[in-house]
Amino acid sequence: MRKGISLLIAIVLLTGCRDEKVIDRLGFISTIAYDLAGSEQGNNMLHISISIPKAQPFNERVLLSTYAKTSKEARFTFSRQNNRQIVNGQLRSVLFGKTLAEQGLWSRIDTLVRDPGIDSEVSVVVVSGDANALLKSKYPQYSESRYIDELIQTETKSRDIPNTNLHSFTRDYFDDGIDPTAPLLKKGDMGLEIDGIALFHEDRYVARIAPEDALLFSFLTGNFHTGDITVSSSGGDGIDTGDIMMGSLSSKRSITIRHLDALRDGNHLDVTIKLKIRGSLMEYIGPLKLQQSADQIKLESDLNKYVEKKTEAFIRRMQAVKADPIGIGLYARSSMRYKQWKAADWHDRFPHVKVHVKADVKIKDIGKLQQS
Repeated sequence: MRKGISLLIAIVLLTGCRDEKVIDRLGFISTIAYDLAGSEQGNNMLHISISIPKAQPFNERVLLSTYAKTSKEARFTFSRQNNRQIVNGQLRSVLFGKTLAEQGLWSRIDTLVRDPGIDSEVSVVVVSGDANALLKSKYPQYSESRYIDELIQTETKSRDIPNTNLHSFTRDYFDDGIDPTAPLLKKGDMGLEIDGIALFHEDRYVARIAPEDALLFSFLTGNFHTGDITVSSSGGDGIDTGDIMMGSLSSKRSITIRHLDALRDGNHLDVTIKLKIRGSLMEYIGPLKLQQSADQIKLESDLNKYVEKKTEAFIRRMQAVKADPIGIGLYARSSMRYKQWKAADWHDRFPHVKVHVKADVKIKDIGKLQQS
């Protein structure tokens, strides 16, 4: 549906036909922002804003805002405020303020999922702060009508943030053994910035992965074939051989479940996550002579320790807040009988599971260096 409407708009604008008036009568929502309203607005009230791109000039937009108990009630208000017919067919992203996300998002996402006019690929984003304020901010150096959506899509492709949309959030929310994640966004001094990854316990935001650790977190969540990483010896994470930048990274993940009790009831699980990581050394500042194989092996050993230490620290944080975005529960569930799996809640079991990470980092090439 989205592609069809986009094509219609493009044809109308390029041909300059008189049917452009049809487009002018429609208000295609591109972004919705949700926050909890202040106490002065009453209990259970939401602050909701929408962004509607203008056909001409192309980069400008219309912003509408209201307070309501539900998104449908807000839509009625927007219809009365606007001289266009409000439609959802071009919705690209939904922003949720951090305070609202901490209380739970499912009731809001459920409304969007039920709407047949909304694409299941609409991005779900958590804002570190007020989502309405972020949406209303001016970004004159960018195309304001497309800035948020283009930023999310660019960072998703580089693996800096998860590709979370209505479909994937709903799937992980209902699936028994995994929790959703979402990108975190904030307003910076020069524009918008990715603020890391939001971790959820069911539908409640409970923890954050910092943006500089996002790629390491991606190692744990599945296989991928692109990405860059920077490691500094000043970080105190097991690297003592210099500053390293690796590119063209690829990663493969495997998870093995071992039961430490004869009943295989899931109460005593030992989990091993193996990470096979390959990449090219793009930059190195340090004492090692990487033309020598022994020094290259030393660097790979340090990288193994670094990845293991950092990822195991992530897992301990997840266990502390009872959030399993990795999907360890999916593997645990398949290793036991359904009755045994349902005997205890996975979120209660997860903090007591022993999890080990084994990294296998190999440097594919070290650039155009010659043996001295």
